[in-house]
Amino acid sequence: MSERKLPKLPRLPELPKPPRVSALLTETLKDWPAERISFGALVDATQGRGFGALVVLISLPCLIPIPVGFSGPLFGGMLCLMAVQMILGFEHPWLPGWMRRISMTRSSVERFVRRLDPWLNRLERLCHPTWPLALTRNGQRVIGAFLFLTGLALSLPIPLTNVPIALVMIGYGVGLMERDGRLLVAMAVTTLVICVSFGVLGDQMVATVRGWLH
Repeated sequence: MSERKLPKLPRLPELPKPPRVSALLTETLKDWPAERISFGALVDATQGRGFGALVVLISLPCLIPIPVGFSGPLFGGMLCLMAVQMILGFEHPWLPGWMRRISMTRSSVERFVRRLDPWLNRLERLCHPTWPLALTRNGQRVIGAFLFLTGLALSLPIPLTNVPIALVMIGYGVGLMERDGRLLVAMAVTTLVICVSFGVLGDQMVATVRGWLH
């Protein structure tokens, strides 16, 4: 008696992948008429990609090794605001008007996006949906708590720490956009390492850098 073959189920069509954040920002910057561009315009350029895109966007001005003015507390506070919204269960990020009006030179943003794009591309290709527990509503609240710690670390006046913290922020942002729970958990562990390091070595790091500068 011959075995009856089961009919093959049709494959579900693959949904087109949304445009990359760097591509959206590049397109907006190319057509921007003024020398300075507001943070709100950059947020709007991400076309509602959620908290992940905004975290990546907040990291861009932080890729300067030495804090300039109030950049650390300003963007660290902005990250803390995003984190609180995740903890409270917001589905979409919200920025107050004064944050949206913060402006940067278009050339600086273009330079940051151009340098960051190859690394974002590699990271996005390595990511895929994993560990769905980290992506549930409660899981995102936990990730929001770690993002809050990251924002506090960025706000501290410790020289030469902006870049490593910004790279961690990029990891969080890509993990949220690509729904990669494994990457999010790795970034949470990295945040703990950074916080412990700052607590143990913070004063020594500040004294060492001040000695270099003098």
